[in-house]
Amino acid sequence: MAGTTTDGTPSTQHALQGSGNLLFGNLAADLVHAILQLVLELDRVHDYDAPFETLNEMRKTTFSMRCVSALWNQFILSSPQYWCIVNVRAPQAAMVRTIERAQSAPLCIYSVKPGQWEAVRFDKILPLLETRQGQIRTLRLDDRDLYGFGTSLLRLGLPNLRTLEVVPRFDPYREVPTLAYDMPQLRHLKSTAWDPTSDVSWIQGLETLVLRGLDGFGPDLYRALGLCAHSLRRLSLRLGFALKGLPPTPTTISIPLLEELRLDAASRGTVMEVTRRILIPPSAGGIIHVILEPGDLAAIQNLVDFLFPAERNAPASGQGLIEIDAETGLLVANYTRGNRAFRFGMPDIAQGVDYEAIRDAIQYLDLRLGHPVISVTISCNEPYDAEMLVLLSSSNVQSISILTYCPGELANFLQATIGKRKAETPEQADSDEGEEVLGFQSVRYLAIDTNYRELEELEEVASVIATRQEQLRAKRKSTLEEMVLCHCYPDELIFADAQSKLGAVGIRLWQVDDSQVVVDFYLSRDIF
Repeated sequence: MAGTTTDGTPSTQHALQGSGNLLFGNLAADLVHAILQLVLELDRVHDYDAPFETLNEMRKTTFSMRCVSALWNQFILSSPQYWCIVNVRAPQAAMVRTIERAQSAPLCIYSVKPGQWEAVRFDKILPLLETRQGQIRTLRLDDRDLYGFGTSLLRLGLPNLRTLEVVPRFDPYREVPTLAYDMPQLRHLKSTAWDPTSDVSWIQGLETLVLRGLDGFGPDLYRALGLCAHSLRRLSLRLGFALKGLPPTPTTISIPLLEELRLDAASRGTVMEVTRRILIPPSAGGIIHVILEPGDLAAIQNLVDFLFPAERNAPASGQGLIEIDAETGLLVANYTRGNRAFRFGMPDIAQGVDYEAIRDAIQYLDLRLGHPVISVTISCNEPYDAEMLVLLSSSNVQSISILTYCPGELANFLQATIGKRKAETPEQADSDEGEEVLGFQSVRYLAIDTNYRELEELEEVASVIATRQEQLRAKRKSTLEEMVLCHCYPDELIFADAQSKLGAVGIRLWQVDDSQVVVDFYLSRDIF
């Protein structure tokens, strides 16, 4: 039986079984602890970026292990390290027992706002935690309803707090919350709608700074970056349009230890103000997401120079992904090289937009980044989608994925884009193909998704593809290797004929299961 201390809390002594120093007959207690440490991922409890799902699973697994046997129950109950995770939204009685069982172990207190509104009470656990503020090492409240709970703890001063995540309940455009509390050991801060002030002493020791939902880049944030520059290892900012009171001739802030940078900005002006004021080491990973206009070539040049300085260039070492979505009128491009990525979105792309400006931007990136391999995802629901695809540099596009709600137009779309068309450059016109050339000759993979509509024109589509393939083979050029259909439901006999026809010219035609997604516009979901 496990003993108890004079105050009634479980002791750390374990009842032993088998020989005098073995637990569970075969395993020593310290070995059991080591195994459970790995199984429960206890080393991640206080990670600033541990997923909340992981914390939930740790708690559930701890309770499940108690059901294995009476001995396991006794062992878990009397081991404080398994009771350091406190979910504020869990039943209060259970969390009170959790806090008591943790004894003096460092506490991780967290909460995630549920999908639907739920009342939350913390009148029992808050007084208990207020008496243990020295144990609180992690406070992660991704939950506006618990902002008051969090500030109640912060006001006391949390001398050993290292990770703080908080979402203010205020409207970020009306009230500015303050975090001017005593947190001398704070190293990781994640917050929404909080513009840091430079008068908080703990900011100088920050290693992680993640600020989302800021309306722009202002002097307070600029000064705060300067204060934590020499300790900062991870910086992530999501900024709006506003530029407030910044000095016109800035002093560059060097962040020598930075390992990860992410900037999300609603305008080129905001992100350019940040990049011209900070200096990051060549080894640091970097991601920039920004909303641009077709004519923002100068901004693209500056941001690419920041992310990919000349000494980092290496021929053919990058990758690019371009999405053109007619349904939302959006173009998104993502270019990566090594541990850095540049992603920009151009909204409201419609007929009549300056396509040449877009082409100039894409061609600049193609040349500047050493002709990266390009994948294109496009919808062909509007006439100008074909114009957009044709304007892209086609020399290094190796994959094209097409989503269409109009399968009857697919053959015409393919003929206009990857079939014969007017030469794009004088060099192409001077080639042996004359004034007309086959588009996107480097394409190896073609995917088509008709969004659960029957592809009745598969025979015509296969004819366009087969004719193109024969023309490329006759000139001993590289050819298409694979064509995938998803959610197309063609007639079985027509599909078999198309499969045979394309197979004869070296193209594998196949269908994927309905549960699979082969054409996905995921970039736009991330950047907007």
